[in-house]
Amino acid sequence: MRMLLPILAAALALLGAVAVPPADAAGIREGFQGALGLNADLRALEAQRLVVDARRARADALLPLAPSVGGGVRTGISSQNPGYLQLEAAATAPLWLPGESRALRGLAEAQGISNAQQVARGRLLVAGQVRDAYWTWAVAVAAQEARRGRLAQAQALERDVGRGVEAGNVARADLLVATAAVREAEAALREATQAAREAAIAFHVLTGLNPTARPAETPAGEARELRADDPRLVAGRAAVESGRANERLTTVRDRENPQLGAQLRAERDRSGEALEPNILVYGRLPLRHGPTYREALAEARAGTVASEAELVTTERTLRGAVDRAREARAAALDLTRLAEARHAALAEQARLYETAYRAGQLPFIEVVRVRMQLADADLSRRRARAEAGRAASDINQVLGHEP
Repeated sequence: MRMLLPILAAALALLGAVAVPPADAAGIREGFQGALGLNADLRALEAQRLVVDARRARADALLPLAPSVGGGVRTGISSQNPGYLQLEAAATAPLWLPGESRALRGLAEAQGISNAQQVARGRLLVAGQVRDAYWTWAVAVAAQEARRGRLAQAQALERDVGRGVEAGNVARADLLVATAAVREAEAALREATQAAREAAIAFHVLTGLNPTARPAETPAGEARELRADDPRLVAGRAAVESGRANERLTTVRDRENPQLGAQLRAERDRSGEALEPNILVYGRLPLRHGPTYREALAEARAGTVASEAELVTTERTLRGAVDRAREARAAALDLTRLAEARHAALAEQARLYETAYRAGQLPFIEVVRVRMQLADADLSRRRARAEAGRAASDINQVLGHEP
């Protein structure tokens, strides 16, 4: 009983280590949350909200730009009139063009909506990156587990053949074949392990977390039609509206802002005289410069046209992605079923070949060959399972659902 206690304690410790994942272990959902905080593009988009708020506040201001003040002093330096003195003070304030404040407010509102939708689209883009990185790792781990299983089987077969050689019942040539199979399985496992590590590093760089096995996503729905509130389409429409709002503002801004000013002047001709004040109120109305105005309008229109074209392209691309995701999901499920059936058939064939070999009815090389086929079938079915999980994530991604 005393000897059993250390064994039980070690077993419980091992179970605890398996049951409790590391604190930084992450699946798709946890990785997505981690990646959001690290993504530079999203942080830049969120910072643009301050720009939009400042533009909205500017549209509500009394003046479009800051006023200016100035002044001067003029004195006589000739001997004929040395007491001459003139004091001047002036202030100039720019004025809104007709409809400019309203148009600027409309642009700020449109840009605020566009910014929010760009953030939503950026989040979905990050989700796609995390999903792709996770399933790349999952496929690599599936290959690693298959290669590890192949090595364990090859080592077990080598031990059996070795005992047969020692007993004089098996030729040494069979042992050499078994040993070569072990070395090949070790090399394959080494390559698969390296691929899994590289995939894990890529996931960690993206999310700041380490990937761990999690259940596959459940498809949110059938990939048949695009959602009307798909973040990519909503962001595209918001960008078009922002471009049109910019066009309206450009149409209003057909010239520089007019100015209203006042000037106070006080002067005297001789020393000892009182300063005589007078006030001048004046205005400045810039004229329209046709070439400059047409250039600004053309530039604003070009931005809107580009947004409209991008929206059409995005919608067409997403519709094609829906069709591809549906076909990929169906194909992944079929391939998984076929891979499982092939593995089951080869597993039974391997058992029959081993029985025939022990009865002296089959050469050992045939046993090794069928074992290699079984290992490849195991790799195919594990990969097929992971690819089916990827296809489910692709359905959610193409339909615009976050993890």
